[in-house]
Amino acid sequence: MGIAENIKENLKLKIQNNLDRNYIRNILRIIGKRPVLAAYGATFSSRSDKYLNIATIKSISCSYNPKNTVAYGSLFLPYEMFHALDLAPFLPEVMGGFTGGLGIADRTLKEASARWYTPDLCTFHRSASGAVELDIFPVPNFLICSNLACDAAQKTFYMDAKKFGLEDNYYLIDTPYDNDESSIKYLAAQLESVSVDICRKSGKKLDIRKFKKAIKLSNEFRQWAIKASDIRKELCMYPKGFDGLNFILPFHGLAGTKDAVDVYKTMYFELNGFLKKQKRGNIKNTGIRRIGSGGRTSVNNVNSININNSNPSSGNGNAGSDKVKKILWLHLKPYYNNNLFNLLENNNYKVVFEEISNVYWPVLDPEKPFESLAIKMLSHPLNGSVQNRVNAILKMAKDFNVDGVIMFAHWGCRHSNGGARIIKDSLKEQDIPMLLLDGDCLNKNNSSEGQMLTRLQGFMEIVDARYQY
Repeated sequence: MGIAENIKENLKLKIQNNLDRNYIRNILRIIGKRPVLAAYGATFSSRSDKYLNIATIKSISCSYNPKNTVAYGSLFLPYEMFHALDLAPFLPEVMGGFTGGLGIADRTLKEASARWYTPDLCTFHRSASGAVELDIFPVPNFLICSNLACDAAQKTFYMDAKKFGLEDNYYLIDTPYDNDESSIKYLAAQLESVSVDICRKSGKKLDIRKFKKAIKLSNEFRQWAIKASDIRKELCMYPKGFDGLNFILPFHGLAGTKDAVDVYKTMYFELNGFLKKQKRGNIKNTGIRRIGSGGRTSVNNVNSININNSNPSSGNGNAGSDKVKKILWLHLKPYYNNNLFNLLENNNYKVVFEEISNVYWPVLDPEKPFESLAIKMLSHPLNGSVQNRVNAILKMAKDFNVDGVIMFAHWGCRHSNGGARIIKDSLKEQDIPMLLLDGDCLNKNNSSEGQMLTRLQGFMEIVDARYQY
C-alpha cells in the first residue's frame, strides 16, 4: 500500500470512529491547509488524480466552513450560478458516493431506514439523507434542486430543508421537457429569479460581472475537457490510478471555477504525454475483422497495444485476449471495494470513456448568463426523450470506436434504468454488444459481486469471440 493509500485509510478510520460534523470540519481544516494539501498531493502517482483530490478537498472544506454561505445542490444544476453567487456548493448525491468510499454507507442507510425513507429510493439520496439525519453533512443556508433526470432530489432536499428550518430557502427549478426558445426563456427566468432572491436574502445585489467571469471559466474548463476526451479516443495506456468515473465533482460542482480548469488542463497534458509514449511503444493499428450478428462482418481500425506485464493465466483464454478491448461505461460504478475493474484490467479491457465525462452543452455566452445556463441544462441527454440519451451514447460509441458498452444499472435509479432496453437494442442495431449489470453503487448488500463477475466474464467471452485475427 502506497503513501496516498495509507493516508486515505487512516482518514477513513478516523471518520468512521468519529461520525460528527465538527470532527469532520476539523479534519478538513487541517488537511485543507496549503502545506498539508501540497504534501498530500505529492503522494499521488497520477497528476490528474492529485489535482482531483486537491480540488475535491478544497471544495468540501469550503462547504464545511461556517463562515461561508453554503448551498446544497442537485447534480445536474449549472454550478456556475453557485460560484457567481459566492455560494459554497455541497452536492449531497456526490457526497452520498463518498459515504460508500469511506465505509460508512451501512450506517447512513440504516439511519435513513430508521427515519422511514423508502427502501426503493436511490441509495445515493438515501445515504445522503441518513448522513443529514446523523448530523454529518454541513448545515446549509440554501437548498437548490431541479427535476432534471432525477425525481428523488426534489423530495429529499425538501425534507432536508424542513430539518434545518429552511423551507423558505428551498428552491425547485422546473426543467422543461423540450429544448426550444420558449423553454429557454422559461428556465432562464427561473434561474434569474432564484439568483435575485438568494442575493436579497444574503443582503447583497446581483453582480452580473461575477456571472460573466464564471461562464468564461466554464468555457475554458469545457475546452480542456473536450481536449482531454479527444486524447482518450486513441489512448490505451493510462496513468496509474486514473479513473474517469471519479471526476464527477469537478465536472459538475466546480464548473465555473479555476479549479475545474486546472483539473482538466492537467488531465489533458498528462494523458497527452501518455499518448506520445503509447505511439513510441509497442503499439499497432490492426485491421481486425469483427463478426457481427447474422454472419455480417465489418473491418475496423482498432488501436491495440500489447500489455507486456499482463498475466496470461488471468485472461479468459479466448482469441484476441492479448489485445486491448475498448469499453464505454454508462451511468456510475460501485463505490465500495469490488473486483469488477480488476477483472476487466486483467483481461486487457479498458474503460476508454464514461457517459458522465461527456461534454454535452455548447459554448456559453457570458453576455447572456441565464439564457446560457438554461441552454446548458436543456442540452443534457437525460432531459426530454430517451432518444436524446440514445443519440449521445451512439455518438460516444462511434467516436471512441468501442468494442462494447457496460451499463451499471444502479438500484433505485428509475430514469437511467428505464431506458436500458432501448439503449441496448439501439446499440445492437450498430453491432455493438452491451452488458447490463444490475447492482447498487453504495449498498453492497443489494449487489451480488459473484453474479456480476460471472456475467462480466461471459460478456468478455462474447466480445472476444467476435474477433478473428
